[in-house]
Amino acid sequence: MKKIFKALSILAASTALCAGVAMATGCSGYNGKYEGEYSYVSWGHTYGMSVEVTVENNIITKVVDTTAVKHSDWVVVSNPPTPESPWNDEAKANWVNNEAWLLQKYEGLSVTEVIEKKVYIQDNGVPYEAAKNPDMSDVMITGATQGSGRLLLAVQRALGKKIEIGNILQPAKN
Repeated sequence: MKKIFKALSILAASTALCAGVAMATGCSGYNGKYEGEYSYVSWGHTYGMSVEVTVENNIITKVVDTTAVKHSDWVVVSNPPTPESPWNDEAKANWVNNEAWLLQKYEGLSVTEVIEKKVYIQDNGVPYEAAKNPDMSDVMITGATQGSGRLLLAVQRALGKKIEIGNILQPAKN
């Protein structure tokens, strides 16, 4: 009887230990494909991103921009409004030429790392400039903060994060 009790005790302890290790290493949780999107209206256009995020053992393995397929009417990158505008053809090319690089920057990041990133946005949903968004510097195309912010917010939504406009994501007033 003592041997049975001892064997059951060892089994229970090892099961509890394995469950704890599984939780700590992320063996349970996010696995599969998740879809998310983020959009807002500004200057009479809907700006947004739609993504599919693939996750294995809580690690992001791929992010795909699905905006053209799901929301062809959304603006991902706008045409320069005027030749004098700071958003010019060179700035547009910067986004177009670096979007694939930015999507790859998410590969290898944990779900927790991405969800915990803060994106500060204005009341209308537009992400603030880079100086007010230092937490997303490792997933940002220099000179394309709004597009980079839309992408991060879409990825976060795919992973289940609630985006609160005009609340906790607002930066402190200086």
